[in-house]
Amino acid sequence: MKRLINLWVCLAAVWLAASCAKDAEPLTGNIQGVVTESGTTTPLSGVQVRIVGNGLSATTGSDGQFSFHDLDAETYNLQFMKDGYETNTRSVTVLVGETANCDMQLRPEQADAAILIEPSTLDFGSTQSEMAVTITNKGNTTTEWSLNLGENPWLSANPASGNIAAGRTQSIVFAVDRDQLAEAKTARVTLAAFGNSYTISVSCSPRAEAAEMTVSPTILDFGTELSELSLDIRNTGNAELNYQVSGLTVDYLTVSAMSGTVAAGGNQVLKVNLDRELMPSAVNTTFVISDGTKETVVTVTATKAEGGDDEPVAGETVVTQGLYTYYKFDGNYEDATENAIHGFGTCTFVDGVSGGQALKFSRTENTTFTVGSPIIDSREMTFSFWGKDFADGHIFHLLSSNANDPMFTLSLDGGALKFVVTRYHNIYQYGAATAFTHPALTDGKWHHIAIVSDFETTAYGTITNTLYVDGLRVGSVTETANHFNENGGSQSSYDTGTTFVMGGSLKLSNSVTLNATNMTVDNFRVYDNRMLSGSEIKEIYEAEQ
Repeated sequence: MKRLINLWVCLAAVWLAASCAKDAEPLTGNIQGVVTESGTTTPLSGVQVRIVGNGLSATTGSDGQFSFHDLDAETYNLQFMKDGYETNTRSVTVLVGETANCDMQLRPEQADAAILIEPSTLDFGSTQSEMAVTITNKGNTTTEWSLNLGENPWLSANPASGNIAAGRTQSIVFAVDRDQLAEAKTARVTLAAFGNSYTISVSCSPRAEAAEMTVSPTILDFGTELSELSLDIRNTGNAELNYQVSGLTVDYLTVSAMSGTVAAGGNQVLKVNLDRELMPSAVNTTFVISDGTKETVVTVTATKAEGGDDEPVAGETVVTQGLYTYYKFDGNYEDATENAIHGFGTCTFVDGVSGGQALKFSRTENTTFTVGSPIIDSREMTFSFWGKDFADGHIFHLLSSNANDPMFTLSLDGGALKFVVTRYHNIYQYGAATAFTHPALTDGKWHHIAIVSDFETTAYGTITNTLYVDGLRVGSVTETANHFNENGGSQSSYDTGTTFVMGGSLKLSNSVTLNATNMTVDNFRVYDNRMLSGSEIKEIYEAEQ
């Protein structure tokens, strides 16, 4: 009986153990997988794997693997997300006690590629020089862009390349250089972005050719003694100008050229002569200058002097209108005009050109004649004098209030007269300045020298100097000067003069010094606001020789 009881106890223990083992069976499962790039075996790291609906998520490592553990047995939706890749989902069923595999391949995200160009056609016509387009990135990512202008040297763009973020707009400014455009052109400019090409059409025509005439002055007042005046016809257009003078109905007025042509950007000076023997007691007449489109009326006035010639300034002085200073050097340094702008000096007095006396300068003694006034600082002026015994070196100059710089310098360089106006050209460009071409002055004889100088009367931004020797015009030279600098300020030469010095040596710079000479000078005249005519200069020459 006891054995029977023990047997039942053992059977109960075995049954109980079996029951306990069955209760410990797993009730959950797992998910694992590898995420790779579509079409490759390359693992993707940083992919967020999310179980939709329960908030669980995991991130793949460098091997692309992920896993979820102890999940209830059911079907799950897994969402896979990574920047630059298209989001994807996959369903997987978890079985109790099993690990479900859920591999995934993600496809790279395709960038939206769209550039909007407004306008895509530009027409500069014959006048415009700059036009702009805007480019807008309609895609969903930043892109680089660049322009290809092709073989079109007349066309430029700024900027020509760059980066543009999604949704942003940039401007591109196109510019044309018509100097490189001989005929109408159309360029097909390509803009490269997102691997695509976009076309911008750019058309341009050469400048419209047209002449533009200006005449100055339009009033010529001969006063009581002038017999010749000048006027300037200027062409500010880009085509040749053809002009015609008409309406000249009186016999006592003549114009040097009744018709002619003026090149684009050029000018022509006309001489208007008045015959005082034929003129009435008072003149008030007009004539017309026309270019076929525009007409400019020029008024001419003059008065015949009553009772003979005007009273001369001193003695038998001729051409007195506008005479500012006149130094005869007859034993003194005084100004013979009523302006009484007297000078002083250290020279000796010798026989003059026509009976009076003259100044003799000494190179060894460095003698000078000085006037403490800016007698030659004028934008329209004439100066004349007689001279002999010339040699290379300094004749005269004017000092500026700006750093005491030399300007308005007359010298003899290689046997040729050189008149240099601005401070800059005297100090830095004297050697490159153009000298006059003229007959020899170093023959030991008296010669009459006159220079007519103007700033911007003949040409804009230009000083024009015309030389007369012994009553005859021998030529002109020009010198550039900045219109905006010549305002009397620190960069100016005009309107800054202080002291006039004739003779002696002159240091222009550390490398250039003009020597003193043994010249002789007589009858020095200055017309500070008048450009004498050729006939007036000849009259002075004939009266004083």
